[in-house]
Amino acid sequence: MKTFTSILSISALALMLIFSGCTNNEVEPDPADQVIGAYAATTYSESINGVAQSIDLTNTLIKENVAISFDVAKKAASTLTLVLSISQRDSTGAMQTYNDTYDSIELKALGNGNFEMLNAGISVGQIGNGNLSLEETYPDTDESGNTVQVTVKIAATKSL
Repeated sequence: MKTFTSILSISALALMLIFSGCTNNEVEPDPADQVIGAYAATTYSESINGVAQSIDLTNTLIKENVAISFDVAKKAASTLTLVLSISQRDSTGAMQTYNDTYDSIELKALGNGNFEMLNAGISVGQIGNGNLSLEETYPDTDESGNTVQVTVKIAATKSL
């Protein structure tokens, strides 16, 4: 009987070890850590008063003259610094680069690894699962001096 009790005790101990080893102690990375990196733009769309024009930035002829990229860096657990770089070949053949920095982009979870990007509480796009989309609307003035509404959309994928 003593042997049987010892076997039961050993079996119970083995089960406890097996079940305690099944806990998932993996910590999910901060939202910012999930999306940081370099992104290359694939499309650029601009709409002026609802009239849109889209450019495929993956087209070989376009890629030689226009390049758009994002550098996404962690500022805090749910906050990013996003640097948008737009390079365009000028009439002399030299590439001219313009940078715009979004210093405090807040991330709001949307599920499935995607996050809404908020700039001062206003949605400016989404990021997650290797994709980034930035969209902004602002007033501008056309060549006749009329106020127009401009919407810019840029889609990008994470560089490997």
